[in-house]
Amino acid sequence: MPGTLKDLARLMRGLDYGLLTTTTAYGHLASRPMSNNGEVDYDGTSHFFTWADGRAARDIEQNKNVQLGFQSNKPFLFIAVQGDATLTTHRPTMEPHWQESLTQWFKDGLDTPGLTMITVRARRVNWWGEEEGELDL
Repeated sequence: MPGTLKDLARLMRGLDYGLLTTTTAYGHLASRPMSNNGEVDYDGTSHFFTWADGRAARDIEQNKNVQLGFQSNKPFLFIAVQGDATLTTHRPTMEPHWQESLTQWFKDGLDTPGLTMITVRARRVNWWGEEEGELDL
């Protein structure tokens, strides 16, 4: 099992979908599936694309504290990432994280009106599987 961020990144490399959990204006937790673009080498920062006027973006504008959840069967592994989220519509910032497969949701690619990118910088990562662990970043 991982002992360092680099070890954890190796296990997370093939994980594509996870859950992004935000806190609503009413103090409720709200989760939704997000694509992690599975080929990313995890360095403690995750990037997701969404709609600027969507609930996830509205929640993050009010409360930057979020949690990401990932799960794998091979190896058996659960990962929880607690972090701070920010939003951007700045195209040069978004371009390196864009993948063409995202056009299934955003048909005009980076030119899709209302497109925004969520960046989550991890503060703590917990995992459970054959072993348990925690990294503070």
